[in-house]
Amino acid sequence: MRLTARSTPFAKEDCMLYYIVNADGMKGLGTAVPDGKDFDVFDHFLIVEKKEDCKSMSSKMYIHWIFAALFVTGLSLCNGCGDMRDGENMQPTVEIQENKEMAPAVELQESEETASAFEMPEASLEEGKRYEIAVKEISIMDDPMAGTIHKIPKEENGILEIYAGRDVITIDKMMTAQVSPQEILKGNPVIYDRFRVDGWVFEWLISDYYDEDNWFAEDGILVISREGSAEDAQVIHVTAEGGYATWVSAENKFEYVDVNFDGLSDLLICTGHHGNQGALTYYCFLQTENGFVEAPSFTDIPNPAVDAENQLILSQWRNSAASHSWAEYKCQNNTYVRYRVLCEDVDFSGMNNGGEEVWVWTVNDEEVTRSDEFSEEEIAEFLYGENSEWKLADDRWRILYNDGLTVDYSIYSSP
Repeated sequence: MRLTARSTPFAKEDCMLYYIVNADGMKGLGTAVPDGKDFDVFDHFLIVEKKEDCKSMSSKMYIHWIFAALFVTGLSLCNGCGDMRDGENMQPTVEIQENKEMAPAVELQESEETASAFEMPEASLEEGKRYEIAVKEISIMDDPMAGTIHKIPKEENGILEIYAGRDVITIDKMMTAQVSPQEILKGNPVIYDRFRVDGWVFEWLISDYYDEDNWFAEDGILVISREGSAEDAQVIHVTAEGGYATWVSAENKFEYVDVNFDGLSDLLICTGHHGNQGALTYYCFLQTENGFVEAPSFTDIPNPAVDAENQLILSQWRNSAASHSWAEYKCQNNTYVRYRVLCEDVDFSGMNNGGEEVWVWTVNDEEVTRSDEFSEEEIAEFLYGENSEWKLADDRWRILYNDGLTVDYSIYSSP
């Protein structure tokens, strides 16, 4: 964050200095302050005084470090900043007012160039008078534990995410449901997502909790409420493993689609990319008449696709550079069961005797065709043809994440 003091009416010989003192008595924050006896600190105000003994002063000062230092030391600037629930009051505003006499305010408004830059318009400050700078509204969140500044983003298309590179974040004022994160998480929150759809409000939280017995365990919580009924919330602790994944962006994280084919849309939350092959998995929450229930078995399905016509969940993945698989899953009593899997692999054994590599295809581990016994045309018909049982190039195999297919390697492309 940057504050800019633009051209001043004072000459170099009669210039002013901004002296900032935080709650712990740290004076100047980098400016040349001889002592602190001339300065005061209030809960919500910083004091600015005009000094005459200054020899030189730039007409433009950059003081982005002011806010960083204030948040690190825990100065409660956000008290009285307005209710920031649901993304409201997000435009930062800073006021300078003359102390006691309450002169007309000079406001610092958000710069058009960047959401984190603010500029101070020209203002005439009279000699000998003291002025207060009050933060009225602010679009960042303080975090005394991580010592970082977290900007509150705008909600777009019903999606909002707060994330600061796995640093601890403060989200109490952002929660829609009347639930305290400290009461439901084992650790401190490091990511917060909110997804609104079909009258539902889904709030997804992950903490920094570390399970020594299971490095891949993720302390994740889903809080579900209805629009306008924040006090009546359902809390679900996830049981799947999502640790050590590369998280996807917020706009690609949520899917609201029927995956058990009962006519009700269900919620999927992407756990991220896993392993060397970057396979994607999803936490799955099935909608019922009494709320949502987690289906952990769905999370075991890599790169899922929904085949609504045949009421199947399809999956495809790369085992290695020379091996791929495709699978079909059925939902039975809200549990996903893999009942058929096609695998292509290379048999290198013949190459040891000067022969060529042989491609082998199996279904449920039983060999069905191989490249040294069938022609390329026959194999293509088996895999992709109109009468094929698999039709691997068909749109039904397009995965949820980016509509990709294994056959043209678009499965590995970003959305």
